[in-house]
Amino acid sequence: MKFDKGIAKKYRKSIEDAFQTILDKGNDSHKRVMKLIIDSKMTICCFPVSKVNASGITGVTNPHRTNERIMSERLSLLEAAGEVFITIAQETIDTGGQQGCEGTFVHEGRHAFDFAQAISSFSDTDINPLSIFNPTRYELEWEAHITSGDYLLRIGTDSYIKEGLDLMILGEKNGNFFVSEDGIKRRLLQSYNMSEDGNRGEPVNEMFGLKIK
Repeated sequence: MKFDKGIAKKYRKSIEDAFQTILDKGNDSHKRVMKLIIDSKMTICCFPVSKVNASGITGVTNPHRTNERIMSERLSLLEAAGEVFITIAQETIDTGGQQGCEGTFVHEGRHAFDFAQAISSFSDTDINPLSIFNPTRYELEWEAHITSGDYLLRIGTDSYIKEGLDLMILGEKNGNFFVSEDGIKRRLLQSYNMSEDGNRGEPVNEMFGLKIK
């Protein structure tokens, strides 16, 4: 990965520490995502929340360039990841500390992984037409929320569990905590106005104006 220019040292250190913690304590899926990000040329940015308008966002750095590569190359997952960026808000780290930083990169990291998968598959359809991966916004958010819930449970401390319960990602029954699919469905409907049977949002290619070879 590469850091965008001008990131203050304290934010860079928080991001590096978050990545290391996820590698140390995450499950196999979390580790795979983090390793892809670290090994790739993905850009990591950090801006004020007034510019980000969220705790973090993920996208395609230069869709025009990405389209040129899709049409002229067959991109591996690692190469495709270099077309993606993740931005975390400075306030996410300032107020949420390492927990906020970890949570953002677990969630946004899953988006980045899925975007890279999609871009790679778009570049390969001329020889692999059945391998296209083009999830809707609902499917992307579902996977990211499940991933976040798994991570919160894996850490398992009071503050992480509380965060999961507050966000409806986790549920509790008889003192046992679990990833709550019903809670995630409610959250996606309330916060994103999306549902499995209703508005599923646009697929990845339409989000960024990407071509499919």
